[in-house]
Amino acid sequence: GNALKVGSNTIRVVFYSPTALTVGRPERSAAFTRERVYTRRIQCTYYWDWVNRYVTMGIWRPCYLSIMDRAELSDVYIYTKFMDKTENGISAQVGMEFNFRLKESGAYLAFTLRSPDGEAVYSNTRLIDEELIYESADIPNARLWYPNGYGEPNLYKLELAIYEDESLEKCLYLTKYDYGIRSLRVIQMKDAVGSEYEKRCREIKKGEHVSGEGAWHDRNEEFYGFVCSVNGEKIMCKGANWVPCEPFPSAESNEKITELLELTAEAGANMIRVWGGGIIECDHFYSECDRLGLLVTQDFLMACGSYPEDDPYFLIQQKREAEEAVRRLRSHSCLAWWSGDNENGMWADENMHAYGGRRSALGTIQPVIRRLDPFREFFPSSPYRGRPYGSITMGTTHNTNYIGERFGHMRFTPMKDYKEYFDSFISRFCAEEPIVGAPMLCSLRRFMTDDDIFGKNDDIWRYHTKNNPDDAFKEFEIFDYIKVMAEKVLGEIKTPLDKVIKLQYLQYEWARITMECYRREKWFSAGLVYWMLNDCWPGVGWALIDYYGLPKGGWYGLKRASKSVIASIHRDAERYTVSVCNDTLRDSRLKLDFYMLDTVTGKSAPLAECDFLSRANLSEIGISVDRAEVERMWNPSRVLLCDVFDKVSGERIDRAICFETRPADILLPRCEVRIVERDGESVTVESDHFCLGVILDGEYVFEDNCFILKTGERRRVRYRRAMCHQSDDIAVNWYGKID
Repeated sequence: GNALKVGSNTIRVVFYSPTALTVGRPERSAAFTRERVYTRRIQCTYYWDWVNRYVTMGIWRPCYLSIMDRAELSDVYIYTKFMDKTENGISAQVGMEFNFRLKESGAYLAFTLRSPDGEAVYSNTRLIDEELIYESADIPNARLWYPNGYGEPNLYKLELAIYEDESLEKCLYLTKYDYGIRSLRVIQMKDAVGSEYEKRCREIKKGEHVSGEGAWHDRNEEFYGFVCSVNGEKIMCKGANWVPCEPFPSAESNEKITELLELTAEAGANMIRVWGGGIIECDHFYSECDRLGLLVTQDFLMACGSYPEDDPYFLIQQKREAEEAVRRLRSHSCLAWWSGDNENGMWADENMHAYGGRRSALGTIQPVIRRLDPFREFFPSSPYRGRPYGSITMGTTHNTNYIGERFGHMRFTPMKDYKEYFDSFISRFCAEEPIVGAPMLCSLRRFMTDDDIFGKNDDIWRYHTKNNPDDAFKEFEIFDYIKVMAEKVLGEIKTPLDKVIKLQYLQYEWARITMECYRREKWFSAGLVYWMLNDCWPGVGWALIDYYGLPKGGWYGLKRASKSVIASIHRDAERYTVSVCNDTLRDSRLKLDFYMLDTVTGKSAPLAECDFLSRANLSEIGISVDRAEVERMWNPSRVLLCDVFDKVSGERIDRAICFETRPADILLPRCEVRIVERDGESVTVESDHFCLGVILDGEYVFEDNCFILKTGERRRVRYRRAMCHQSDDIAVNWYGKID
């Protein structure tokens, strides 16, 4: 326009305090702090129960002046229109929309779509004479994009160039986009009356779900599944919630984002939920999820509060925000679905006339989605569906909603049947499963002194755990609950080091048993997404990966329980069963060896063994033994194990464990775990007696951790440097070490 003048020009940007701007406005309800709902900035750094308060404001992403030539590319939309099976493979049709801002006509667009191998599969040149160019490309023998664990995340590359004229000699603009050809839908099939799934829903509705009150968070009489399907294959979604990886978003780096997402994929996860209290992440984040095969569910940026939906200006800004986000993200193959917010409509249902978040989601954001991204699902909130939202028998659930009751139950009950208690939180798709545990000792020492860690005063532990304003946490804080949970499940804390070890191992066990539970119930349940993946501040409690990028016990529990094929031992009223959970698209020939091990003598007693064909993408019972038969052999020093061997290679691919009661009640032998060998890429450990949980501590990502060692067994564990690496030290601790 006419804004620029000959000579000097000044651009002036004025920022106002985001807290000062809220003074005098009506007070609205919100978790943690209330002024935040009036501002369109990162919500969690007003304070949350895992990050301190950092209310900043400013330009935090690159900005530039654009002087238009003849035409400027505003955005690109590429999507899969159709896929058909042919005798030669998959034939796909891809739609491409190129949107422009025009100064004058005469420019030309040249574009080429290249296969994952770099071969040109489609190209064309078009005159830019309108603001939109649409092109449809048919791709023979298409190589599809699959989520992690189900196939390769194949990416095509779209190369674009804008030329001054039809001679194609002077290039004005050049860019590239990655795109994965895939179909995705969310299947919400109604359970047939009298079916096993319908019976299961009625069973969990009337069962003791929270504090013996029953499943109060479910008023449904009809029940529906919630299954994500990619390229016609049902996907067992395993993952965690993403929060900004720095408290100041401008400090986020591509390197840290890549490391965290690669760790996610390495753990066997295939889904990331970008939580609504954070930010729409940078382009690099979504490109890395495309590359790694990580499905993304994206919240719009509202969380746990009553936002000013009665203010027309707020809705105008919200619409602009939604349009920018949708245009920027819609071509990413990783993007599975959108959610309108996080938990604003928690106690609502879709037929309620007015509830917090409805006007924003359905009146403002939904029309933007339907206009700009019509082939992708939009859910008004997370959790969503049922009466009310967050029901366990349909749609998505947040088990974090039960956290006060859940922690209270753990505080006031013996928790001897802790596995059964956690199993009671089964749902059709859990988008938030809370999980807590301490970082490794080497990370704790980055933000705490040894006196803070091992001293009698827990003040710094509490400060870095933070707390929740809910009434359940006023006198007994989150850190108190974590300690109580560790003692209830793992036994009385006897020394300062014992406290650290139990706070670490608790998270491993929590991740292991919950993921096993959801995988045993595969297709009744089709997703488990933990709260949360990463920290954005040096914290103690929730994350699977700490602020420095170092995996915690829970990450290793997730990795163990998310392997392509695992065994899981389960006890009901009549039998002990070994379920084999296969999350691949191919059958596996296995050998199962189910036995009881005396941890003191080291002797084992066989229960059953068999050859087993584990069918693709199913969870099935491989062994079933009468409970009375097992309990006749029981004594307090015994545990149940099942070793799983690949029949083709002979390799042991999994070892499942089950306790008759809590680890706290097992008469484990005193043991000594030693590092007996170490080279530049591996460490070998040995135990003189059975050890339930070996914890390797160092600034490395270990191939395995928190693992079992049998009497006299040696284990070689490979490792690589973590992004936070400063020290080459590796220490070994273990559950049961009390000196």
